[in-house]
Amino acid sequence: MNQLNNKNDVIEETLQLLENTPSENEKSDELVSKLLVLIGERQILLDSIDESDVDVARKTLQDQIVIGEGFEKRANNVLKHIQSLLQARKKNQRQINVYQSIDSNK
Repeated sequence: MNQLNNKNDVIEETLQLLENTPSENEKSDELVSKLLVLIGERQILLDSIDESDVDVARKTLQDQIVIGEGFEKRANNVLKHIQSLLQARKKNQRQINVYQSIDSNK
C-alpha cells in the first residue's frame, strides 16, 4: 500500500510539472513519457492488491478509482491545452504561408 501511495505522489508531482511546463519545451515530451511509465507501474501495483480481506481491498480500490479519475481529468486538461496550442500554431503557419504567397506574386 505504501508503494502505491508513493507512486501516486510521484504521478501527482509529474502532472504538476507537466502543467507548468510549456508544451514546446522538450522536457514536456519527457514528462509525458515518464507519466505513461508511472501509470503502467501504478496499474501493476493496483493489480497486486491483496484481496484476502475483501472489505479492505474494496475500500482501497474505491479510493484509488477516485485518485485515478483525478489524474485522468488533469491529464485531459493538459492534452486539451497542448492541442489548442498546436491548432493555433497551424493557423499561424497557414497565415504566414498566405502572406508569403501574396508577397511572391507581387
